[in-house]
Amino acid sequence: MMADFDDIAKFVEILSSMRDPYDHHGSRVAEYAVKLAKQVDLPEKDIKLIKMGAHLHDVGKLLIRKDLLHLPRKLTDEERAEMETHSPLGWAIVNQAGYELEIQQIVRHHHEHYDGSGYPDGLKTNEIPIGAQIVGLCDVYEALTSRRAYRDAYSHNFAMAFIQKSKTTLFDPMLVDLFFAKVVTHG
Repeated sequence: MMADFDDIAKFVEILSSMRDPYDHHGSRVAEYAVKLAKQVDLPEKDIKLIKMGAHLHDVGKLLIRKDLLHLPRKLTDEERAEMETHSPLGWAIVNQAGYELEIQQIVRHHHEHYDGSGYPDGLKTNEIPIGAQIVGLCDVYEALTSRRAYRDAYSHNFAMAFIQKSKTTLFDPMLVDLFFAKVVTHG
């Protein structure tokens, strides 16, 4: 029998903390994702799967070189290509562990873009599962508004402008509108 959600979330947080003691990224992404999924009016079962998928979305980074995760500069093209393997690596982990398909899709496809320019599979629009679209949007907002090794956190207004500008290219416009109207209404 699989451990319950809270046990799994705690385990992922412990593993992530071993790599970065200040990183609670997954928990913050999950919080935003649950709020957005509720606005989309998804069934409670789907919301629970999105929450778990959000906690696990970066699990593949456990297999990425630690020095690459904390470089105090932007990544080179070669380093970015290596970093982008975290999605299929994470998918392999959750697939082997027997997680539900919806969770596997979130882990694999949270970096797909609405216009097809994302990775790892170049999915676009409705080809991207809704859970992956929700987690992807929340992931970007949380990453922009959090401090990184190579930059300080951006403001809510900066993140909002970036994401609004990326409607139809990176994100589903309906999700963006709901996110800023109902999930993060101010900074």
